[in-house]
Amino acid sequence: MADEEHSTADTLFHAFRQLRQVNWRGRVALEGCNPSETMMLFMIRRGIELGATTGMKPSEISQLMRVTQPTVSQMVNLLEARGLVTRTQDPDDRRAVRIMLTEEGRRITEAAQAAMQEGMQRLVEHLTEERAQLLIELLGEVRAYYVANSDEEDRPECKPHPKPFE
Repeated sequence: MADEEHSTADTLFHAFRQLRQVNWRGRVALEGCNPSETMMLFMIRRGIELGATTGMKPSEISQLMRVTQPTVSQMVNLLEARGLVTRTQDPDDRRAVRIMLTEEGRRITEAAQAAMQEGMQRLVEHLTEERAQLLIELLGEVRAYYVANSDEEDRPECKPHPKPFE
């Protein structure tokens, strides 16, 4: 039967869709920040950890987050107003600015990171170490499969809607 042949694939698809509903941040709310702002704070923190000691350029943040520079500017304005980031002049290019976390920005990202790690540790304890390692391996294989098979040319195109009233 066709239904039986596709039941595992359908069930797997459903399981992945259910993961979209998981609140990965759990009880960790970055003090009034929405998910995009939270992601930006973590990106800035990561950039500094990787050597951007004078902060990150808005263009770098834009590329990492895959959003436009006006979007980055808008979020930086909000985060700066809350005292979580600062803008400073680039020491090498006076026309450019750098974005840095403030002490408060560092404090809340560190607290959120610790809470997320604690949540993952509880998941490992729930699954058991062996099953958690298996999950890590399987998720790596899933990612590798989709990276290797993500040919843009194979995607079907949506047909444009017919124009009404023509």
